[in-house]
Amino acid sequence: MNFVARLGLVLLLGISLAACGDKSCKNACDKLSSCGLKSSGFSCDASCGSPEDDCAVCLNDYVCADIAAGKCAASCPKATFTNK
Repeated sequence: MNFVARLGLVLLLGISLAACGDKSCKNACDKLSSCGLKSSGFSCDASCGSPEDDCAVCLNDYVCADIAAGKCAASCPKATFTNK
């Protein structure tokens, strides 16, 4: 396999892994707590299903300031996040 083909496979693998994200609602709740935020309408169960897992991916991907600014509102339509 030549270098270009290997590089293409590595890039494809990286893109596919990045698209997965952390779907753990428990991790998302831990992050909210570390950000000094509390949630309403969001489950903190270790295994959560759709659409909460999409919300968890967003929460786990963004920094605290972005979450507080509402960057996950579209992914978390049933949840609100406020300061503790």
